[in-house]
Order: sequence, then C-alpha cells, then structure tokens
Amino acid sequence: MVYGGRPSRGCRTCRTRRIKCDEGKPTCQQCAKSKRECGGYRSEFEIVHRDQTKSTVRRMRKALEGQSQTPKQPAATPTTSVFFVHEQSQLQTPAPSPQEQTELRSQQYQSPSPRPNLTIPIAQRASCFFASNFILVSSANTPHGFMEHLVPLLETTLPDSALSYAFNACAFAALGNRVSAENVDFAALSLKQHTNALVRTQVALGDPATANTDATLASVLLLSLYESITATKSTGLLAWRSHIDGAVDIVQARGGRMMCNTKTGAHLFNAVRHLLLSRTLSAGVSPPAGVDYWVDENDTTFISTCHRFVLKTSEMRVEVSRLLAGGRRGEQYDHDRVVEMSKRVQALDHEIAAWLAELPPAYRFRTVCWIEDDNTDSVTGAPHDKDEVFPGRIDVYPDYVTASAWNIARVTRMILGSIGIRITAWLFSPVDYRTTPEYSTWKAICAGNIAEIIASVPYHLGWHTKQRHILESNPQLSGFVCGEEVPLKALPAFLLIWSLVCLRTHDASSDEQRAWAEGRLRFIADSVGIRYAHALSELNLRFPSMMIREDGQMEVPDVLLNGKIEVPVALRPKIEPQTPDSVDSHMKIQRHDDWG
Repeated sequence: MVYGGRPSRGCRTCRTRRIKCDEGKPTCQQCAKSKRECGGYRSEFEIVHRDQTKSTVRRMRKALEGQSQTPKQPAATPTTSVFFVHEQSQLQTPAPSPQEQTELRSQQYQSPSPRPNLTIPIAQRASCFFASNFILVSSANTPHGFMEHLVPLLETTLPDSALSYAFNACAFAALGNRVSAENVDFAALSLKQHTNALVRTQVALGDPATANTDATLASVLLLSLYESITATKSTGLLAWRSHIDGAVDIVQARGGRMMCNTKTGAHLFNAVRHLLLSRTLSAGVSPPAGVDYWVDENDTTFISTCHRFVLKTSEMRVEVSRLLAGGRRGEQYDHDRVVEMSKRVQALDHEIAAWLAELPPAYRFRTVCWIEDDNTDSVTGAPHDKDEVFPGRIDVYPDYVTASAWNIARVTRMILGSIGIRITAWLFSPVDYRTTPEYSTWKAICAGNIAEIIASVPYHLGWHTKQRHILESNPQLSGFVCGEEVPLKALPAFLLIWSLVCLRTHDASSDEQRAWAEGRLRFIADSVGIRYAHALSELNLRFPSMMIREDGQMEVPDVLLNGKIEVPVALRPKIEPQTPDSVDSHMKIQRHDDWG
C-alpha cells in the first residue's frame, strides 16, 4: 500500500473546518466554544481502512514521483468529480516518509529554488469555495440556514447526476469569477458542466420517477443560481426566472405541505419560496396559488412572517395596477374602490412596522458606529460611489439571513410606499401629487427605510469583520459549512442585491445614495463574482414616477374639474424622515408618526 499520510482522528466538524481538534470526549471543546454541533469521531476501523483502491494508489504514486523531478510548479488538472464536505481530509498533503525527508533535504541544498507543495485539484478547490461561500448551516449560533438541502443530497448523489453537474457548474463559475489561473479556463469548465446539467435535468424531468424528487428540484435551483453568477447582457438577464418557474411547478406537483414532512423537503420548500419573492417583486406578478399556499396562516416564525408580508404586497400591487389602469376618475364607484385600496395599503404598512417593533432581541440589529461625512462640499466634493460605507450609522445583525429578512421587510415597505404614492397621484390628479401631505408621509417612510438598508450594507459585505474593536464586542461566526472566516462571502452579497437595486431606482433616494448603491452593485459583480449585479447596476428605472405615467396621472377628466367628485382630504401633516439611533427608538417613530 502507498502511505497516504497520518489519518486525522479529529471530529468531523473540525476536519470540515480544517482546524486542529482537541479530540475531547464525548464532544470536541473546539465545537463547544464556537457553539457548533460536533459531528462526532470516526471509528477506528474507518480510520485504519481508508480508501486504498487502485485509483487512489495511482494518484499517490504519481504525486510522489513528481517530487523527484524538477521543481517546476505543476499545472492544476481540472477534474469533474464532485467533492464535498465529508471528503475534506483528503485535501491534506501526505506527510513524506523518513527516506523522502532525507532526499528532500539533499535536493534543497542542491537547488536554490524552493520545493513546491502538491496542488489541490481544481474541482476540489471549487467545491470547497462554493460551500464556504453559499451553504449556510443553521446552528445555535446561526438559527437560519441557506442551501442546507445540498449537504445531505450531495453526499448521496452520483457523479454523473444532474445535481452533481449543476453543483460543479456553480462551483467553477463562482471560483472563476474570484480568482484567475493561467492554465485553467474556468468559464469553459463551468459551461461544460452547465450544459451537462441542463441535459441531465431535462432527462430527469421527463421521467415520472425522478421529475419531482428532491435532487431534481435542487438541480433546478442551482441552475437558477448559475444564471445569476454568470449573467451578462449577451446571455440574457432574466434566464433565472424560467428556472424559478420550473421549481415552482415541481413544488406544486408534489404539494407544499407534503414536502415539509421531511427536513430536506422543508429546506427545499423554503428555498423555492425565498426565490419566489424576487420573482414576484421583479416581475410585478402575484404568487402562484396564492399567499396561503406558500405560508401557512398558523406559521408565525420570523422568516415565514416576513415572506407572508412580501407575497401579500405582491398581490396588492397587481390588484392596484389593474384598478388604476381600468378605473375611471369620473366614476364614483371606481373612486371609492381606490380610496378603499389606499386604506388597505396603509394598514399593511402599519402591520409590518408593528411586527418589526415587537421582534425579540435575538432578531434585532445593533448600531456599532457612526461614519462622519468627510465630503464637506456636496457640489465639488468626491462622490461616495467607491466608498465601503456611506456616511451615517452602521448596523450589525445576528446573522446574514436575519439581516436579509430585515431588508426584505424594508423593501416591502418601500414598495407599499410606491403603491401609496401612485394611488395619491391618481386620486389628486390633476393636482401635482408631490404637493400633498400623503406624498410627504410616504416619502418619509421610504427615506427612513432607505437609510436603514444603507446602514446594513457594510455588514453584508464584511466591513465589520475588518474592525477589531467591533469584533471584540460582537464576536460572531458566520456558520458556513466549511472554509475560513474571511470578510468577503458571496451569500450575504447575493442576498443584498435586490435591496440595493430597489434603493438605487426609488424616487426617495438621493443622488448620492443612488451613486453609492450603484458602486456597491459593481463591487458585488467585480469583487464578489456575482455578475448579475453588474447588469442591474445599469438599469435606467425610477419608481414610482415611471409607473405613475403609465397610470395616466396627467389625464384630467371633466367631471373632476367640475367638482362633481370630492378631492380626498389630507390624512396627516407632513413629516420629515428621521435616522434612529437604535431599533427601539426607530420603531416608536415609525409606529406613532407615520399613520397614527
């Protein structure tokens, strides 16, 4: 047998994280200190009788033979095998035998060049990179996970399955967007894997036995993520939508309640529902099968409640667009329906604000510092588009998914504000809606939520991890399934994209805020490697002003000019947006000043 190095006797969690394990019994103290679930230890039989197949022996011989040749850095050979967390121990370079150590010393004295270490195969590097950037596992420290369903599915999937190809495609694409290699064409590798994934997924969907399985659904979700990682104008910016539509069809074919009977099925259902939020908000459509299908009315958990608000807002926006497009201002019936809709919009906004105010401390953010604006001249001074932080406060959150849920709620309130402004413009036409107290109220609500999204961006992009004084007072582990705790992770940046897009395109944002949000989107595309953000940074949209034009706000019906329809009276006096110092003070402002 070929010696493959000293086998690690550490627990599975420490071997996954690639740190030294204290091998404590019954559980590792390293896991206890970091509040992670200890994966347990391998049996003595498993440690001794490791993989010693012919392929393993051949790889080891080839590696050892390379040590006696010239010290030229070998080119990494791409492979297409699936590599995941439970194989992390195989990444370690084998320890040389005593004879090899003697040969190594003599060669080092003879050659001025340092001897290179064995390189890790590209497929393994890509898989570990993807897992350490996108797969967030829930634990006592991180109550909310993301893509958790991939962990059990990839451990049992076959190398030539649709899921394996889709995972490899995303892994190669994500790594290729972050690093460069002279001898490896990551784009070609990911494209080949993506092509195979599409073919295998199509075959799986055509087979009744595999069409609705967890693995097929997970493959479709990965294909949607691949489109976001690699999106360009030439390849199309909306390809991810078709994959989400396909995932929704699979969920409906299986039945949402039936899926949630298993842990993996529940994770998949929540993943589809999360992507459905972006689908409905970006396209202006209602959720298929209604809100109650996706969120049980008895489910009052943090994430589910937040998703319910978003889906209800999507339904309401479609209803308002249909009402304003077909309604006639001269008809009392249509006028009353629009007024009633205005009250419903206000009620939903107040419900969201009240819910956020009552959240327990475990879900609250904390303001850690305030950044002063060094740009004293707002006209000739340098723009903020390249700054990591925008002048104002900076907040930190319990975890990335919680931070994303807060921003989803804020974006929802901004959309409700846009709906309210559209209704105001329709009701008050031909009067300029921007002179009404209702407009001032909605604009203040939107401006306040924009300020809070801006305060959360540095946390999403890892700024806080580079500030020692913040880390000492707010110790936190990200909870990713493997890899090191580095500042810049892809998942939180991915979750931030739509919030930045909404901020950049909203009428209530200032020019400086828009420029800064555009710069952050470019940073996510260029530095984090999610290319879809670059295309979104170039969107030339403004809402709700562009929607108001489509609603026919400039139309002046004679019956309104003749005074036959009473113009609505202002609901509240004008208020100015305020930037709170804390969650508690902010919620008191929002609840008592917005609508009373």
